[in-house]
Amino acid sequence: MAGQSAAVAPGRSYFIDCSATAAGDGSKEHPWSSLANAQAHAFVAGDRIALKRGTECLGSFAPRGSGDASNAIRLTAYGDGPRPRIVASAKDRQALLLFNQEYWQADSLDLSGSSMYGVFVSGDKGTLHHIVLKNLLVHDVQGGAMKSKDNGLVVVGPSSPNVFFDDLLVDGVVAAHSNQWAGILIGGGNFGYAPDAPLNRHVVVRNSSVQDVYGDGIILFRDADGLIENSTAFETGMQPTQTIGTPNAIWTWTCTDCVVRDNEAYLTDSPGVDGGAYDIDWDDTRNTVERNYAHDTQGYCVAVFGAGFVTSQSVVRDNLCIANGLSPRLAALQGAVCLRTWNDGLIEGLRIEHNTIFFDPPVAAAAAVVNEAATRGGPIGFSGNLIVSSAPLLYRSNAQFGPSANTYRYTGTGAAKFTLGERRDATLGELQAAGIEQGSTLDHASAASHDAMSLRLDATVDLALDADGLLAPAARAQLMVLRSLAAQYGPAALAVTVHLRPAASSTNDEATEERNALGDLDARPIRFERDGKPGAGIRLVGSDDRLLDEWHGFQNAATLGGAVRAWLGAPRFAQELH
Repeated sequence: MAGQSAAVAPGRSYFIDCSATAAGDGSKEHPWSSLANAQAHAFVAGDRIALKRGTECLGSFAPRGSGDASNAIRLTAYGDGPRPRIVASAKDRQALLLFNQEYWQADSLDLSGSSMYGVFVSGDKGTLHHIVLKNLLVHDVQGGAMKSKDNGLVVVGPSSPNVFFDDLLVDGVVAAHSNQWAGILIGGGNFGYAPDAPLNRHVVVRNSSVQDVYGDGIILFRDADGLIENSTAFETGMQPTQTIGTPNAIWTWTCTDCVVRDNEAYLTDSPGVDGGAYDIDWDDTRNTVERNYAHDTQGYCVAVFGAGFVTSQSVVRDNLCIANGLSPRLAALQGAVCLRTWNDGLIEGLRIEHNTIFFDPPVAAAAAVVNEAATRGGPIGFSGNLIVSSAPLLYRSNAQFGPSANTYRYTGTGAAKFTLGERRDATLGELQAAGIEQGSTLDHASAASHDAMSLRLDATVDLALDADGLLAPAARAQLMVLRSLAAQYGPAALAVTVHLRPAASSTNDEATEERNALGDLDARPIRFERDGKPGAGIRLVGSDDRLLDEWHGFQNAATLGGAVRAWLGAPRFAQELH
């Protein structure tokens, strides 16, 4: 249901223009002139409420009513120009509230201000269905001291232990700048749930970005059938002093059948421990973290934890980890991969496979992999991974670790070492003589050097819109990756050009939708050309016009970011992304 359009609903349309001088009746000819006018109306299934683009409404908005399984209520924008703004005051708890409501879509709005939430979707009874948040900019929520983690820029979570959500989609949401905890939080609830309590279900966060929050970036708490994909979190964990916990960029807790894939996390920090990119946390079951990119983090690339419960049957695979553990304290404690249990927690059936880890810690004693986890049902599988490290200790593990068929490259001086159970500072040969690390190899290599050059990245993307007149998920996914990369390096180092393939013919309304879609994306570091040719893909070109690499089809942040970094080195972090 979450992927279906609310635009075809048969209800009435209502319009809000906060620049209008008369109150109006909600028609397009005589729009309401304030949020209060609209809030006095009870909306029904199929209704559409549209705010005029380029206008600003002051206050918090809590529209009333619910849709139904056949027809959602849609809150959106109309006209041409920048997204309409809803600016709450510092006394308002949130900019947009939906409470005990279901079958809603909110899209194409700029929401800011307030003291605790930007967007807050909550309730205190029953199961609430079908909430869609698309193409939103939610920013600058600045409040007081936090008492829990259930606050932030976009929060869909319960106000009592008796409410659950089913069918949630967050797509194309940019959440930035808050001294509250979360960027995008789905689930949560600061309640004492029974171990067998129901979970929120069918949750998708995609094509979204979080920047500059005191706590976590994107998180799924107490969810099932969850997905976080093609999203970015950076400048997370900005709280100066720890008061309620420690954060990560993108992670899951008490999550069953949840997948985190094709994401990017960087510039992560923490006032305490953690401060990493990705985390399969305690009481997670059958979670997957795959094909993600983690770079330039103060803490780990990826962690798996167990505390009080069993974290079971999860897999970490095909991720790219570069320049993690930049904090001397966190590097020594966690490494790039951190596995730990406490409070009688256990890890069962964990596999760590085919990841690429470049580890260059600021302290020589740091290990690339740190395993202090208690396990059930056998050791943690660790196979097919590539670790390139400047520090001599490749891993520091207890005996509950089963490494095999890995490739190790040591770029420092002296001999590379491994600690596995009672075998401390062993060589790879000594481990293999004991029947451990079968199929693994170790070689010495020089540290990678980078050419000083500038590059061009040329991509051809179909400018496709969905049924709501917004960027289609496939187009948005690729543009979000390119947008992040262009902003990190800046045009002097990496000139990114996107050649758009618009529809063969379009009406004036469709042309306006395309213009609004690109404007809402706010990809200023990218140059757009409407000259896309069929069959083209993505090309990485040197300053001498030499073709360095080429791809076809969707390419995630790890693929493109890793390729660019191999030539240019670390990003310059040149520009903000909104």
